[in-house]
This record gives sequence, structure tokens and C-alpha cells, in this order.
Amino acid sequence: MGLWTTSLIALLAAAPAQEPRIALVVQLTIDQLGSYTLGRYQAALPDGGLKRLIARGAYYPRGIYGYANTETGPGHATLATGAWPEVHGIAGNVWYEPHSGAEINCVSDPLHGKSPQHLEVPNLADTLRVFSNGESRVVSVAIKDRASILMAGRAPTLAIWYEEKEGRFVTGRWPGHGPTPAWFQGAALSLGPKVAFGRPWARLVDDPAFYSKYAGPDDTETEERVPGLGHTFPRTLGQGLNSGDLEWWDRYRGSPAAIEDTFTLAELALEKEQLGRHATTDYLAIGVSSTDYAGHSWGTHSQEVLDLLLRVDRQVARLIQRLDRQLAGRVLYVVSADHGVMPTPEETAKLGVRTLRIPPRPLVEAMDRALADPKAPALERARTLDLDPPRVFLSPTDPKVDRTALARRAAAALAGLPGVLEAKAAADLDQFPAPYAVYFRRSYYPGRGGDLLLLHRPYELLDGVGANGIGVGTGHGSPYGYDMTVPVILAGPGVRPGRDPRPMDMTRVAPTIAALLGIDAPAAAYDPPLPALDP
Repeated sequence: MGLWTTSLIALLAAAPAQEPRIALVVQLTIDQLGSYTLGRYQAALPDGGLKRLIARGAYYPRGIYGYANTETGPGHATLATGAWPEVHGIAGNVWYEPHSGAEINCVSDPLHGKSPQHLEVPNLADTLRVFSNGESRVVSVAIKDRASILMAGRAPTLAIWYEEKEGRFVTGRWPGHGPTPAWFQGAALSLGPKVAFGRPWARLVDDPAFYSKYAGPDDTETEERVPGLGHTFPRTLGQGLNSGDLEWWDRYRGSPAAIEDTFTLAELALEKEQLGRHATTDYLAIGVSSTDYAGHSWGTHSQEVLDLLLRVDRQVARLIQRLDRQLAGRVLYVVSADHGVMPTPEETAKLGVRTLRIPPRPLVEAMDRALADPKAPALERARTLDLDPPRVFLSPTDPKVDRTALARRAAAALAGLPGVLEAKAAADLDQFPAPYAVYFRRSYYPGRGGDLLLLHRPYELLDGVGANGIGVGTGHGSPYGYDMTVPVILAGPGVRPGRDPRPMDMTRVAPTIAALLGIDAPAAAYDPPLPALDP
């Protein structure tokens, strides 16, 4: 805990005013929904959900995550705090402790299971709690733990996520988190993979030509044959597996059932916690994680991704209708994504773009050859522990070893290899060419950002290939537009409608919400609000 946590506990604000103009903030983050993906599928969406918010609100199609490691953890932390990873500390989904080699999840907590302990600065929810004298309710719901926890902050009323190893939804247990309510215990038993097992998954729109028009064919050689989910329509959830299989519990996360369960829990929280019906503004964060699993497995041009987005849109429309009845004119909607995604290299190549899927093994072998020093004592030798583009982690060494020298040796070994434009030790990030030096610096947090970092060519993906030379699915994590650029939609009281095509840093989202609520921006957020506020 830091000084800002003490200030949260101290509850510094004066008594809140009655009936706030904005009764409820609903912040919806759709995992892997890059601007390219929304632009491709926007015409396929009906009018009642996302398109309604775009039409009635402020729409920024070019929100920019201006850093290199475009992943879920850093994205949610940036959205929540208004700071870059170099400040908020969430440099990746995972990292490795330099002198032990231990893998650290960005929301891991050895004492309490999981918590926001690695988030080094306050987020919007923390700030709202301070300014409401601790009265604002804060609820966060997502499939991914990091998507829920990083938005919820230190002292939420309730943070809910799905634990795939247990096959069930759980809540936080860290100090400051509210007690788990009885209603959640009952709800959790009626949701999840065991309940969803055996359900049909047909296209939401009963028209294969519709899906072919907007997405493409239902079966391509780059689509993963996903255990329990298959790769063509129609299918049955859990097919080929048993309801108690760990594999099914894992794969459930990318199913339509996971989306439905996420929104079911969000709507239950609205009802049971009476969100939006208090004398202070309440906050509900919803993280739609299933779209990310689908994109990784089947690619962003797949019918599966389109179908899941249509299902998200239907849930959004239902939520808007409900809140229109209960809190008409007093809800602020904020919709965005944590990062974008690259189309599969094979799809991109068909469009005439230079692209490549690069097997990572040759890169690892080149670094390990450069690091091999049989004359050095065992504790002073290093090898490649993990290549997690753009970061490379080296194995632990004796604390007296100069790891920067090792990292420079490994970086030099990558020069000229397929797909590698530049590789630099962490100490040399400023030597990357512009503008990438800025992007890499913003991504780096000491002890979490990797020993060295690499820059590959646009539309190239470090990923394994099969015997036929073709891989499946796609990924993200680069400082290129398709990974960095996401939509931002704001709709509700105080928002001036319109479309602004200019690039906008994603560090401006949290200050914008704060300004609309009439509270200070989170403490580490220094950028101004987006130009969407009514004068």
C-alpha cells in the first residue's frame, strides 16, 4: 500500500451532493476490439446497441495506446489510471522476477490469491471512492481476472471474474474489497461451463450469406480446431469433451455462453447492489473478454468473431433499454477496448500486403548461442527464459552479474534475423528509431519490462507454424496501428455528440470521465480530457 491508499482510507472528500447529474458510469471494455475490427463489422450491427451510442454520443475511432506492449493488462490499467505502463506498473500480463525467474501475473497476490497490488497508482474507481467519501458503489465484472481487478481498484464493492482452473466465477478477497454478497453465491452456481455444456452454438443471424459478406468463409486453414468449440457452424458447446474437463473450463472463456454470463452478472449487480440509485455516482465496469479468445483462435476476419460481436451488441442494447427505464438520462456510457489485433498473416497476404508468420525458435536459439559461455560459473550463465514479443526475459543469474551486458549480447544476436528490425537491451531503449523509442519507453517498468525488447516488421507475427508452414489464429502486442488503435465512445450527460477522427491518447479517457463527474482525475493522469465535454 502507498500514500494514495492511505488517502483512500482517510476519505478526504466532503459530504457528496444529492442526486448527482450522472447516477451511474457504465464502462464497457471489449477485448481486442480494434478500430479496424469495429470498422469492418459496424455496418453488420443493428441500431440499438453500439451504433446507438455512436450516433448519440462522441465517437473517437482513433484512440491510441501509444506504447509497445499492447496487451490486456497494460490496456486496462491505462484505461483505468490515465497513465502509461512506465507509471502504472502493469508492463505486461505477466513478467519474470530477474533473480529468481518466478513468473508474476499482473494481478497475482501470494497472500490473497489475486489483487491490484501491482498497480502502482490509483485508478478512476479509487478516485471516485475518495471524492464520494467512500459512498460510491464500484462493481467490476469480466471473464479475465486482470480485466476485472485492474478496473475495480483497491476498495471495490465487488470485483467478479472467472477462474478457469475452478470452472466458476469468483470475487476478490484482498483487504479493502467488500464482502461477497449472498446473491452472488447463488448466481455463480447457475452460470459457468458446467451449466453451458451441451448448448448449441448456431449463428445469431440465421443467414450464412450475411456472415460471408462481412467476415468471410466459415472454414479456413488458419482457424484453430478448438477443443470443445470446433471451428465451423453450427456446433455444440463442449463438443468432444466432458463438462468437468479442465480443457472445457478453459475453452468456455471464448464461447457465447461466457458473454451471456458476464452480462447476467452485471445486470444482477445493477439490481442487487442498486447501482445508480444512491446519493453518489456509482460505477460499473464490464470487461468482455471472450472476443479476445475468439480472435486468437480463429482470426479477426472469422465468422466466430463477427458472431460474438453481434452477441455483445445485443447484450449492450438490452442493458441500454433497462437503464433507460430505470435511470433515464443519468447514465454515462464509456465503450472502448484494451488493444487491437493483427489480421492473420495469411489473410493479409491475400490482400497483397507484405507479411510473414515467424517461428520464434530460431530467434531463441540465436540468443542462447550468444549467451553461452562455458567458461563462466553456472550462476553467471543465462539463457532465454521467455520470448513474449516485444519483450525477452533472460533466465535468473547471480545478483552481481551484469544483466545489461547479457541483454546487449542477446540483442546483437537477433540482428538480421527474419522479422527483426531492431533489438535493444532495456538500458538502450532510447536507441530505437523514432517514434518507437517513445513507445518502448512508455511500456517499460523496471523489473517487469524484460531484459531486452525487439521490434519486428509491420504485419509480421512471431508465432509457430505447422508442418505445412501455416499457423493458426493471430495475436497482438506490437507498436503498430492495428494493435494500438481502438475506438472510444462516450454517451450521456455532459457529452457533446459528434465524430472526431483525430488520434487521441488513451490516457485521456479516465480524465474525461472524471471531468464529466466533476471530480479530480486519477492522481497519475496528467493529460487533458477528450474534447467531448459540453462547454
